[in-house]
Amino acid sequence: MPRITRPVAKDWPKEIEVAVFTFGNLARTEIIRYLLEHGPSARGDIVANVGASEASVAKHLVLLEDAGAVVVDVEPGRRHGRAPRYSANPEGIKALMEAHLRYLTER
Repeated sequence: MPRITRPVAKDWPKEIEVAVFTFGNLARTEIIRYLLEHGPSARGDIVANVGASEASVAKHLVLLEDAGAVVVDVEPGRRHGRAPRYSANPEGIKALMEAHLRYLTER
């Protein structure tokens, strides 16, 4: 079976591509679930509880922040030497999920 790396439809809105990319990964999904359940957390706590390496969690947190599913208490560029705390962003998660659902169900 061929692997699909890009949608066949050329009219995928950017928000749909972001939603599929965000929620289509088990590690990112587990990070979101952990943050929703435990509240603001340091990266080390997330690593210890989601079963992914520190490098992997760091990469996923950046992607989740860019997608709006996670917020951080320290601005980018000011994080060096600090221990930022990551939180799930329910409004951002809901917006991505709703956009994805609309795309799937409204033709």
